[in-house]
Amino acid sequence: MLVIALMATLTVPQLVGRELSGSAVAEVIAPPPAVGTCVRAIADTSPDRLPPANAGAAEALPDRVLPVAAVVPCAGAVIGEVISVSPRSTRRISTLQEYEDANPSCRSRVEPYLGTPATTDLQGVEWTRSIYVDAITVGPDAHDRAGGRTWTACVLSAVGQSYTAPPLLKSSWTSHQLPDAFGLCWADLILRHGVPTPCTTAHTTQQLAFGFVSGPSDSSTTIVSAADTAAVAASCVRLAASIMNVADPTFGGAVAVRVTSDPAGAPYIQCAASATGGRSLVGSLIGLGGRPLPLA
Repeated sequence: MLVIALMATLTVPQLVGRELSGSAVAEVIAPPPAVGTCVRAIADTSPDRLPPANAGAAEALPDRVLPVAAVVPCAGAVIGEVISVSPRSTRRISTLQEYEDANPSCRSRVEPYLGTPATTDLQGVEWTRSIYVDAITVGPDAHDRAGGRTWTACVLSAVGQSYTAPPLLKSSWTSHQLPDAFGLCWADLILRHGVPTPCTTAHTTQQLAFGFVSGPSDSSTTIVSAADTAAVAASCVRLAASIMNVADPTFGGAVAVRVTSDPAGAPYIQCAASATGGRSLVGSLIGLGGRPLPLA
């Protein structure tokens, strides 16, 4: 007993008597992003493998977590903007169907956020304006998930492009300030299963809208007709003027505005604007207004 007591006397002071300098630092758990903040990049942090459709309950399935967005101030080069935030937890997704079930509303928020009308009925055609966007549901990163964060947010993003902010995307269709990166442009003709060309590079055609004609068609031409072929073509011109925010969408003949379908005679049609005279466009025509026609 005496030996144990002496050892304790020699050892304990060294354990409790040593002082360390410094101060405690609180662990920072980021709050959810705010609507209207911008996004510089989006990273998919999910495992590469999704479970097979017939996976049994006994099989160990990898968790599929939501992509993570790098949220930044809306200044300089960005790829998109946060358009909605929800506190509900959808952080772990095991199948693509679960992802769709958990996040059904992201794409549906795009048009209201931009200020784009859902559809427009003109002279027998139901038109929907054409934009080229991604609507992506994102969540907290691994660090913040470990700290209890479970929010989800919807990001409206350009596809494979960046743009310069400001302006903000909120109501940008109404204010005629939608960035060129969100236009739907084609190198030459509209291709049914093709890859669009960035509107900021040289291209011939911009798709302004797609429509549905509920009536007979003339399959001998590329112009789809309802009761009156001329009325459908005039409908496209009227819509193009509205989308471009100009009185003359042909700019005195520098641009051809026409209706096409693929295949010919189909009730689903496109309203497109193309540069004439062998020239190219190098910008979007959406909301152009009094700005110069972007011809190369």
